[in-house]
Amino acid sequence: MACVIVHNKFQLSIPMKNTILLNIFWAFINVTAATLFACTLVGFLGTWWWIFDLISHFRVQYLLGLSVILFVYRLGKRLRFVIITAIFFSINLILVLPFFIRPTAAHSGGRTYQILYANVRTENPHHHLLRKWIEQTDPDFIALLEVNQVWLDDLSLADQGYHFYEAEARSDNFGVALYSRYPLEVSEIHRFGRWDIPTIIATMSEDDTQMTFVVTHPVPPKSEKITWHRNIQMSELADYIAGLDDTVILAGDLNATSWSPFFGEWLKVSQLRDSRRGFGIQPTWPTYNWLFLVPIDHFLITSDVYVHEREVGPDIDSDHYPLLMEFSLSDKDGDN
Repeated sequence: MACVIVHNKFQLSIPMKNTILLNIFWAFINVTAATLFACTLVGFLGTWWWIFDLISHFRVQYLLGLSVILFVYRLGKRLRFVIITAIFFSINLILVLPFFIRPTAAHSGGRTYQILYANVRTENPHHHLLRKWIEQTDPDFIALLEVNQVWLDDLSLADQGYHFYEAEARSDNFGVALYSRYPLEVSEIHRFGRWDIPTIIATMSEDDTQMTFVVTHPVPPKSEKITWHRNIQMSELADYIAGLDDTVILAGDLNATSWSPFFGEWLKVSQLRDSRRGFGIQPTWPTYNWLFLVPIDHFLITSDVYVHEREVGPDIDSDHYPLLMEFSLSDKDGDN
């Protein structure tokens, strides 16, 4: 009789353990869902607090995470949670989906150009990786960030047909360079914001074509004060670009994604457009952690720039992937 009792107790203990594990599982799912819900909402409040601005950058991760949560709730037949999760999933989908839809735009069918951009990472010793990709793509323009004198000397781009250039080599990760196969009519180093951070403004003129290139690298938002300096630098640059009457192509690591509320304001003021539209998310940083990859490297363009191709380049042993864009010029009133 005692054995039977012990046996029955053992049998009864199994579903109790299963219940405990199931409760732990659903508690984990609920906490994860609540965290993703909160991140989805506070990402819109980046102007309130710099941490909220950082949270705004991971819309793709929120979308993927919520898709898993939605699937789990659906399997568990938790209809109320399915509906709530679907709402937050849709919010992130609305923010991500436009980058996969190509806007309609007329283009002249004229000459196409290629611009290569790379944040090389100053201490990166593997210069040959970038040099190899430059040789393979043979772009018309090359914009580089975080270059020191060693980088510039080793690449020797002036000896490879890029006879026109502007550069400021630095050892503090804020060196900038622009190389062109075409004459640069005006080429200057500007300093926007409160800190001594260089930005290249250069104008290329050939026949009836005139383009102004901007190469910039604002400070990374590592604290509230530094974020403020980034925003001041970019706001002053946006005001400057708004005063130009040229075709403008901006290349740079803006230390912000397209989902930052500050980024949206910069586009509005400068009247530039995000060239990623129609080409997907194309994340570029950090190369060492695919889970947190976000698109902080950009080509921003005026409405008369028609983008034919835009792609992420190979690993050059930087913490950023490089970018390559092929474009031509269209009617200034076009919608690209």
